[in-house]
Amino acid sequence: MGLENEEFDCDSPPLAISPTEARRYWFDHRRHECELGAAARQVLNGSRGLRWPNAPELHNPLAWTTAYQDRGLPTEITADGTGVELVCDDTVTALLVPAGLAAAAYDRNALAVPTLATAPPYVPLHRWAMLTRTATLSDDAISALTGLHITALTPGDRLRLPTGLDDRLDPPRYWHEWPRESASGKPYLVQLLQVANLLLTTGTAGCRLASVSGRLEVLRTR
Repeated sequence: MGLENEEFDCDSPPLAISPTEARRYWFDHRRHECELGAAARQVLNGSRGLRWPNAPELHNPLAWTTAYQDRGLPTEITADGTGVELVCDDTVTALLVPAGLAAAAYDRNALAVPTLATAPPYVPLHRWAMLTRTATLSDDAISALTGLHITALTPGDRLRLPTGLDDRLDPPRYWHEWPRESASGKPYLVQLLQVANLLLTTGTAGCRLASVSGRLEVLRTR
């Protein structure tokens, strides 16, 4: 959710920080050491500050797969045994979004969306993967997203996830917003409807989506 209208103190950074808010937080907190300033600085450096505390202890694909599964993400080791893949199902999916649009969406309203990004500088043709809850899309909704070069993965589709073992990949990928476990043990995920509408608004597509009889349909705004 967008949380940046709330006030946060030095020891309690918000769950999500947009690049715009990171610049403000860094300007206000750069002269002393605190968690909020550190989180803002890491956003400006291209990385979100709230990382898994046990990440340095994960030394092989099996350990990384287990870590992702412990946070409720359906994952498997890749066929070649060198990495980890998200296997989309009826609860978790991903939107593949052009880097420029994804970054602009964060600047408009920082959603706590687990976002797999490419390392800075952000090449516009690269696409970031924004994890959301799975939803059924109508053909018109798919077309509206496709018009902005956004692809919604479907159950069974696979997406390679970053690990501490993947630094050699080209381009390197990292979590702009790391997956977090919710109180229920499931991953903290935003509704696909909410993320898609933020992207459609940011990309000035002239439409929004609405849930109609269990699937997402296009609602024209102009």
